[in-house]
Amino acid sequence: MEVKIKAKNIELTSHLKDYAEKKLSAVGRFIPALLEKEIEDSKQVGKEVDRIVLEVEIEKITGEEKGKIFRTEAQMILPGRVIKAEENAEAVKVSIDEVKYELERQVKDHKGKMETVRRKGERKAKKKREW
Repeated sequence: MEVKIKAKNIELTSHLKDYAEKKLSAVGRFIPALLEKEIEDSKQVGKEVDRIVLEVEIEKITGEEKGKIFRTEAQMILPGRVIKAEENAEAVKVSIDEVKYELERQVKDHKGKMETVRRKGERKAKKKREW
């Protein structure tokens, strides 16, 4: 999984970049089948690879004196689906954590839907074999 991090109106220190990368790349553990497929496809020469990309933008909202002044937006590009999450918070790390939780929830939902479609196909195939 490729992680791209951008910063806007805030300095992207190595500590902040490492923190965001560590927290948000952990979302990949919920999609191991897709990550394994990406690794296998990358080994085959000349084949189009479906990449999993996580784009993160960390921003300090200007013009706000108090309150939720840090915004983190993440977009995870999966084969056949794009998952987006955005959170505002008083601290940068809190907004990153909240985005992580939202991404995890959406990835779990997507994984459940994929599993349901697979099972539905298996039931159809089984019924055809019984005929």
